[in-house]
Amino acid sequence: MDATRLALALSLGLAALACDGRPASPAPGGGGPDPLEPLRQFEASRRAAADFSRLPSSDRLHGPDPIALRPVDPRGRPAAPGAPALLSPLRGRDALVLLDASLRELSRAPAPASPTGVAVVPSGEVFASGEASPALFRYAVRGASLEPAGRVELAGVHGIRDLAAGPEGVLYALDERAGALLTLRPGPAGAGGRLDVERWDEPIGAGPFRVVRLARHLIVACLLDHTLVVLPVGADGRPLSGGAARIRHDGPLWSFDALETEGGGLLLAAGGVEDHPLDRTGGSFGFIDSFVFLYRVAAGARPEVTRLSAVNVSEHGVLTPKAVALSAVPGSADVRVIATGYGGDRRAELLFRVSRASHAGLSPAPEVSTRPLVPGVAAMVALGDGAFAYANPLLDAWLLDAGGALETRPVHDGGDDARAEEVRLGEALFFTSLMAPWNRTDGPLSRFTCETCHFEGYVDGRTHHTGRGDVRATTKPLLGLFNNRPHFSRALDPDLTTVADNEFRVAGALSGHDPWFSLSSEAAPWLADLGAFNAGRAELPPEALRRALMSFLMAFSHRANPAVLGRAAFTPLERDGARVFRDRCARCHAPVLRSDDPGSEVPFDRWEELVLAPEGAIVWGRAGYEKTGVVPYVHEEGARVPSLRRLYKKRPYFTNGSAKTLRDVLERARFAAPPDAGATAAPPGAGPAAAPGAFFHDGAPAGEGLAALDPGAIEALLAFLDLL
Repeated sequence: MDATRLALALSLGLAALACDGRPASPAPGGGGPDPLEPLRQFEASRRAAADFSRLPSSDRLHGPDPIALRPVDPRGRPAAPGAPALLSPLRGRDALVLLDASLRELSRAPAPASPTGVAVVPSGEVFASGEASPALFRYAVRGASLEPAGRVELAGVHGIRDLAAGPEGVLYALDERAGALLTLRPGPAGAGGRLDVERWDEPIGAGPFRVVRLARHLIVACLLDHTLVVLPVGADGRPLSGGAARIRHDGPLWSFDALETEGGGLLLAAGGVEDHPLDRTGGSFGFIDSFVFLYRVAAGARPEVTRLSAVNVSEHGVLTPKAVALSAVPGSADVRVIATGYGGDRRAELLFRVSRASHAGLSPAPEVSTRPLVPGVAAMVALGDGAFAYANPLLDAWLLDAGGALETRPVHDGGDDARAEEVRLGEALFFTSLMAPWNRTDGPLSRFTCETCHFEGYVDGRTHHTGRGDVRATTKPLLGLFNNRPHFSRALDPDLTTVADNEFRVAGALSGHDPWFSLSSEAAPWLADLGAFNAGRAELPPEALRRALMSFLMAFSHRANPAVLGRAAFTPLERDGARVFRDRCARCHAPVLRSDDPGSEVPFDRWEELVLAPEGAIVWGRAGYEKTGVVPYVHEEGARVPSLRRLYKKRPYFTNGSAKTLRDVLERARFAAPPDAGATAAPPGAGPAAAPGAFFHDGAPAGEGLAALDPGAIEALLAFLDLL
């Protein structure tokens, strides 16, 4: 393949990406049958058997998913042997687990839906939050038991992504959907165990997903803004937004840890993608290595932020570091960062020593040592004496790391996890570097995983250059692909067979290795924990790897929309929005169960039923292309009509990323229609009427009599779109 064709293929791949629609070359030797044909037959049989109106959401399909860890002691003191030590929410089982220091489960209690946050207040009371619940649950730890002790209902909230506590007894909650920080002061429990709270809300940024409270500071990570917000805290525990410091990158930051320093400042370590625009012009996905950054934030009314170091940890085997730990080295002014990778199988220790040559005091070039670790670490807690506990959703286990001896504690699941082994293998292919194990870091060349650009399968908030002319594109979610083909903005991948094969080829481009490879048990021994090498298999052939990725993508359906849970009927405003959508939007964003099958259209009288079901099965997309003024067009015929499922997870909007909010999307819309309750008439003398059915999302031509949505229609549509 020449360089031009390779660059084109890479510009269309799965990781941010749209694939180019051509199957990879057959297995070496050529001339034989198409090796992808059995996979196409497999996909066809699975589609024929699927009920897309009830395709389960992936909330519970991927195992118990221990997503976080928090010490039981609010001061972080080590627990006695056998005593309660750690709390861990099971995101896939709506439960909170109490563990001892050996990671033995002591107790389990119900948690808010899709729990992702847990905090302990100075009194020892525990609070948990869920990204699909407007309630915080409170618990008491009594002996070795975790007991429910009331709840806080948060009006106007669909879910809380993360939770932290301050020594004043306040809680800090992140509303990912609204981009808001909620500061809460719970009161005593009243009737029915409900707790009243004082509450202060403030905007914090797009996609806030992690919050940590120190003695004098509150730190929030905003995924889609690629920003860490450092806020000083007042004596009452409320954050002081006037003295905020912001660390902004070109790309997402996935983790952080911090130490407060003398003088009121702090040191902050962060794990994220390379702070550089994604570069696809050189024939690969360039400059998307994983890095650990070290910052100093000085105190003051206008705090000064200084980057002390940027370390490429991808070259050390640490990919997508979702958990880092920063600590002072006892007896010195040196500091140490431990970095683990969700996508790699190494743990790195970065030792930053005091350097007289550095005006900041610490050398920017740390001493780096690594040792083996399994992929999938999402959270870590230091247990003392050099030991660490890890939460690992990929393996559905907790891990005890005592001086390099790693012990796995699988989450007891009571038989709920009925996934096929190949689905678990496919999940590993998606979230680790297994699809391109030979990639290297050299200049723009990078070691990465799908999640580098698709956090938890959704997006990273980037709008990047595609390498084709002046075309720029936003990252697209990779959930819900099974019934949404052809795939991606250019619609050049007709099926998941092509997607999977192209992903192997694109991910490992320029690695110098054939993408049609087998994977041995020696290369990834940790896969045995997923059952990948059962029945005496020592090697997984190329077609088995692709089938596993396809099986995972078939099961990788959208998570349930928290806005519909427990609902049975539209509100009047939502019903008005559905009517406006039917009249103005459904011609392109079709209410179908399979985007490439007009015969699967759902009649209007069933919209309410299916929209409010947890599966949210309607695609709201179509296989064809449209030119709606969002330029430059990614294809000569425009862009494929995208699915509108889970719009709140997709920001920014439009292929070129020019709309930051859904309100912005709707206010730009122009269409050919007579004035009615859903439109504002074109001004007199606007010129000849546009062609029937003309619609522009952006850049509508002047002088063609086009109408706009009136304010009432916009509010109704926003209410309806929030449910999709």
